[in-house]
Amino acid sequence: MKFRLIKDFILDTGFGEEIILQKGDITEPNENGDYSFPKISRTFNKEDLLSKPELFEELIELKLDVREITEDDDNKIGNWRIQLDVKTSRKKLKEIEKFIRDNVSEMI
Repeated sequence: MKFRLIKDFILDTGFGEEIILQKGDITEPNENGDYSFPKISRTFNKEDLLSKPELFEELIELKLDVREITEDDDNKIGNWRIQLDVKTSRKKLKEIEKFIRDNVSEMI
């Protein structure tokens, strides 16, 4: 889970204030799931960052599968399902089924 800083993360070192992270910076967890900042020796967990909504906002991660469909995919043979919802009588439904079977089989 990633977090973005809403405002500058400032640490008072006793000698003055030091900016640890700047507004807009994004932090990610390490392999242990903890969050660390280079200028602080302490690590934080997800709950620590969630408890500071005035400082951190959770970034929603989207996983998108984007791929180009080539013309070859148009001719790819596979198992496909066609579903048709109709409001009709059972007698008409049987007629529609017969029509589809008679006409579609020629195309396949």
